[in-house]
Amino acid sequence: MVSVKEYSDVTNLIGKYVEAIKNGNIELLADIFHQNSLSYGTVNGELVGGSGNNPAVEFIKKNGKSPEIVSCIDVLDITPTTAVVRLISEKDAIGSDCTEYLTLIKLDGCWTIIGKVFHQF
Repeated sequence: MVSVKEYSDVTNLIGKYVEAIKNGNIELLADIFHQNSLSYGTVNGELVGGSGNNPAVEFIKKNGKSPEIVSCIDVLDITPTTAVVRLISEKDAIGSDCTEYLTLIKLDGCWTIIGKVFHQF
């Protein structure tokens, strides 16, 4: 059994991720993503990402804040130490929409994102 608090902790972390994108807060992303996280996805049909880099950081640096972004967070599965989340976002800084699948792990009592795969529409 996984408590409702764990679900809340996971959705709160992903909510902070969305807030970082919304406000253009690159520093906050460092607290959300593990330093060795892996991130890959497609932007304009091209593969971007890699190990230890976060395309969201580059997106913010290039495009700034996303003040009109809206999102939906779905916890697809959760165990006491792992979780998989789908994040659907609309209206980012360049007006695009995105679906992300985020893999989280709980280390030292805190959730962190260790993997991300995404598709930008």
